[in-house]
Amino acid sequence: MNRFYIYSVKKALFIFALFLTVQGFAQKSLTLRQCVELAWANNLQIKQAQLSVESSEASLQNTKADVLPNLNGFASHNYNWGQRIDPFTNQFANTRVQSNSFGLSSSMDLFTGFQNQQNIKAQSAALESVVFNLEAQKNDISLAVSSSFLSTLLAQELAAIAEQQLQITKQQLDRIKILVDAGSINIGNQYNLEAQLAQDESNLIARQNDYQLSILGLKQLLLLPMDEQLTLVKPSTLEVEPSNQIENSEVVYSYAETSMPEIKSAERSLVQWDSRLKSAKGGRYPSLTLSGSIGSGYSGLRTEVIASSLTGSREIGATQSGELVYTPTFDTELQKVNFGTQLNDNFNQFIGLSLNVPIFNRGVVNNSVKQAKINQDIAELQLEQEKQNLRQTIESARADAIAARALYVSNQKAVASNEKAFEFASARFEAGALNVLEFNTAKNNLQISQTQLNRAKYDFIFKTKVLDFYMGKPLSFE
Repeated sequence: MNRFYIYSVKKALFIFALFLTVQGFAQKSLTLRQCVELAWANNLQIKQAQLSVESSEASLQNTKADVLPNLNGFASHNYNWGQRIDPFTNQFANTRVQSNSFGLSSSMDLFTGFQNQQNIKAQSAALESVVFNLEAQKNDISLAVSSSFLSTLLAQELAAIAEQQLQITKQQLDRIKILVDAGSINIGNQYNLEAQLAQDESNLIARQNDYQLSILGLKQLLLLPMDEQLTLVKPSTLEVEPSNQIENSEVVYSYAETSMPEIKSAERSLVQWDSRLKSAKGGRYPSLTLSGSIGSGYSGLRTEVIASSLTGSREIGATQSGELVYTPTFDTELQKVNFGTQLNDNFNQFIGLSLNVPIFNRGVVNNSVKQAKINQDIAELQLEQEKQNLRQTIESARADAIAARALYVSNQKAVASNEKAFEFASARFEAGALNVLEFNTAKNNLQISQTQLNRAKYDFIFKTKVLDFYMGKPLSFE
């Protein structure tokens, strides 16, 4: 037994043991549905879309609140120096005066050209649009996870095929060694099988690496740490039925057009801009506003007489005949009117209607209408674009499914033929009627056809699942 063979066997056993160890320490075992839900929970784009929904909900609440009356309170505490007219006493003051004001005011739009109502409709449609955008994000993630999930299962099966081929070569090599030791055959046959064994080990390592890369790609979609162990639950019904009818693309499209969130989002966006246009046109109408307020105040300048006594008289003028005119003079005692009394005395109310008739506003309303009409046209084109994209996607998916089915059926025949050829070659090889090179050729042809069959199988499964998805069926195998 040469050193090359011993080294190759040890390397293969080490890799196989490592692979079993990784499987043994697996911490997560997930179905396709669980993978999709985990991706939904972790994906940052979906989280951003969820925040957009919350933001749109808040905007809708603000828009609805615009139809309600407002209510504001105010209070002030002021000191004034220098000459001024006191607002509560209408007297000149040239000393420091304290004053206070308190009040409530409210206003309500009675008519604004139906702008508020149209804005509510527009914002409601905008909210529905972003909700459908969130659903579209989830669908995109679901398709990506499904593709990665199936690719990982395929990599697992290809690694198993490579392991099976390696074991076949080992069994034949053990048999050849016995024959070589007995002198029945030339040692060159043993060397050829040892070379084939090394090639099979290399193939196994390549397939295992493919599996590790596939599982890494799935972890990245799920936003799981690279070193977290993950195994997949292989569906028990992961089989294909090539005889099943592939639905006509028009049938698939007629269903998808009414159910896909991309279309619904574009439709709601068009409704939004229809309402925005009507709201902009409402700016051409007069507006009517009801407003009112109540208030009171206090002035430190206000006083009242609490006592008075006659002190005499003083001359103030004379009549035409020369008689002098006098007026009595009094000595008065004053005090400031208290805070509560002034608030009661100064209490005031106001209510009024305000009519605003737009005549010329520098073309602002017309420009708003034009811009809203442009956005409406853009939304119409976007809806048509989404429908075209959906139709083309479905047509391509159906064509891919038909091609994948044909390839799968063809590879089934190839595997069946190569299995018979390998059985025949194995029997002849064991009987000594076939050399090693011919045996290896038959074995490699079988491995290649099995690999191609598995690739075609998973490709066909995924592409038929895509069509099912557009028909409203869930992306799962349960």
